[in-house]
Formats: sequence, C-alpha cells, structure tokens
Amino acid sequence: MDDLPTEACRRILASFLAFARETGRDAEVEFSGGNPLVREDFPEFLAAAGTAKAAGAVKNIRILCNPETLDDDMVARMRDAGVDDIVISLDGLEPANDRMRGPGAFRAGLRGIRALVAAGIPTGVKFTLVRENADQVPDVLRICVEEGVRHLGVGPLILAGGGWEQRDHALTPLEYRQWLLDMLKFLDRADARFADHRRAFLAHNSLYALLFHELGRQDEYRALAPARRGPFGVPGGGKNTLFVVWSDGEVVVRRGMPRVGWVPRDSFQEIYGHAPLLHLLEDGARIRALAQAEQANNVTCSACPIRETCLPGLAGWFDSRPLFATNRLCWR
Repeated sequence: MDDLPTEACRRILASFLAFARETGRDAEVEFSGGNPLVREDFPEFLAAAGTAKAAGAVKNIRILCNPETLDDDMVARMRDAGVDDIVISLDGLEPANDRMRGPGAFRAGLRGIRALVAAGIPTGVKFTLVRENADQVPDVLRICVEEGVRHLGVGPLILAGGGWEQRDHALTPLEYRQWLLDMLKFLDRADARFADHRRAFLAHNSLYALLFHELGRQDEYRALAPARRGPFGVPGGGKNTLFVVWSDGEVVVRRGMPRVGWVPRDSFQEIYGHAPLLHLLEDGARIRALAQAEQANNVTCSACPIRETCLPGLAGWFDSRPLFATNRLCWR
C-alpha cells in the first residue's frame, strides 16, 4: 500500500480531533505500524498530538514502534509531547530477536528502552510469541524488571497479513498450554520484584483461567483477576478503539476486518454515522449478550468451566451481523 502524503495526514488528524470534540469523546492517539518513526513527517504529527494534549483535546498518546531510529532527539520530542506510553518490540534474546527483527535490533531495543526510561517516559515491551522464542519470555521479563519497563505484552502470532506467511511457526493449542504452564511455574518462583508483572501477565490472558481451573487453583485466579479484558466489550467492558487508520487511509476496526471508511475522503463523523459496527462496539451490554448467545451454540464453549471469563471475541461483520470466534489457542 502507498503511504498518504503529509497534507492528507494533517486532514486526518484534524478530522479525528473534530469528531472527538463534536461528540464529547475522550480522544486517544496511537501511532503504530510498521514503524511510524521512519516517516520523515512523524515529528510534526507527534508535536501536533502533544499540542492537542496540552490543550485538553487529547487524553493519551501512545506509540508502538521499532527502536532502530529511536535516537536521543526523538526521545526528547516524545517527552516534550507528553507521550503516555511507548511500546518497543523485543522478541527474545539477541540471536532470536535479530533473526526475527534484523541484525542489531536487540541492542537497538535495549538502547531505546534505557533512553526512554531515563527520560521518564512510561515504557513497555511487546513480544510476539512463536515456537522459536517461546522459551525466552522469562529472559525478556527479567530484562523488563531490571531496566524499569512497566509492562510486557506477550501475544501469539496474528495469522493475517505477513503473519499468515509465518503460520508454520505459530504454537499449537497444546504447545500454548505447555507454554502457559512453564510461565506459571516461573512466575510462582519469581521474587517480589516480579509481583506487578505477574499480576498483569496472568490477569490479561483468559486461558490462564482454564489452566488454573485444571490445576485446582480457580479461587486463586478469581482473586487475581475479578474483572479482566476489555477489547470489544467482551467480557469485562472497558474502552474500545473505534478507528484504526492504515497508512493508505483505509479505516478498519481491527486487522482482518472489513473496511468501514476511507480518509481523508470521508470524515470520521461520516464514517461513524454509516458504520453500525462502530455503534455496536460502544454498547458493551449488547455485544456481551451476542457473544454469550454465540457461546451457547458452541458445544465445547457452552460447557466450559470458564465460560463467564472467556467469551468468544468479535472477529468480523457480515450482512449487518457481527461474527464471533472462539480463541484459536484453546486446547479444550
């Protein structure tokens, strides 16, 4: 896809801020990719988001990027813009990470993390889990603790786009269960420095609820995560992202779902007005009820001991109806 020129991106940001203002919503801006830092005009949009935040028009600014172009000047710009959270990709120790991300990526990641933490910018790490690096999550978690990283997000390979070409590297459900079990053993032995990471790590993975049940530790999990997950209103409510804008201006709700609009041709107000899915996303009670109805029609899920915790997730939209899918990594 071809990236939009600078002027088109200016209009997109202005349209988004106007939509938030006119509808009374809290605007949150996330720069992602790919790697947004490689755009020459990224400093302009970072500064614009920072100005909007200082004026009260933007509540939070988040950045997900690769660290290769994260120099001292960029870190200073992020600090001045009031960035609330920046997430660096790190997929294992140096050999494994650099096989996935390219030579030098691991050391660049460490340099970036240290510069961000020193600047007082809340910093996280994103880890894409595949068969080749599954045993290195504890090592990356140790790095996070030692370097002052606030959170580590571990997610499976997304089987869409470029991820589909790497599908042979994805964990099977039984391999994923074993990985969860190995991580639980590590976290159970970890010292107090890991306490916050342990709580977040376990609470934000619905399949830990199933593993804890199988281990006879379900009461422990309930105390750990009484209300978990928020994406797409399932099952614990929370905020939903309404607009994801690709670099060519296509607007979707999430990767793999159909287009709901195209900017800058369409304003966000127009897109919202003509996309029933966006309205559904803001009705947490309705989407939960639909997910429960879908779950009741699934023989395995309807009898699952953690069915209240792990509802099917919104996966698409067809003929004016939402489509739900169960967790592909569930081993039941």
